Amino acid sequence: YKAETATPAITVSPTSYDFGIITTSSTPYTTTTYFTIDNTSTMQTDQTIAVTTSTWSGGVTWTHSDTATPGSDTVGLKANKGGTWGTGDVIVKFNTPNFIAENQAASTDYSFGLKLWAPTVMTDGAQKQIVVRITAVAG
Repeated sequence: YKAETATPAITVSPTSYDFGIITTSSTPYTTTTYFTIDNTSTMQTDQTIAVTTSTWSGGVTWTHSDTATPGSDTVGLKANKGGTWGTGDVIVKFNTPNFIAENQAASTDYSFGLKLWAPTVMTDGAQKQIVVRITAVAG
């Protein structure tokens, strides 16, 4: 006999955000409740947030900073789980994802926002994009 094992299940809405036209050294952001995670997991989960690549595509690529430190064609991102910007912010990294919802209770939804640290120097005006992913595992 083998027991059935449950799999974490989450979805996000909306699935994208456009910061619009940004200027150097600006920090545009969403509300901290802009994105909603619908958590239909039947067990406690640990959820991490990360980007899926180390660069932002489009024109001259931007380097994604794992310390959220902007620079020349270098950009950073932080997330905040339904709180206040500056309190409980989480750096959105590429190499080692950070927890956005550790020990998240089963079937408990939450919201989060994203804040961008724009490059200090931009060498082109092309639109850039990157994928941010929330990953849930049984916790």
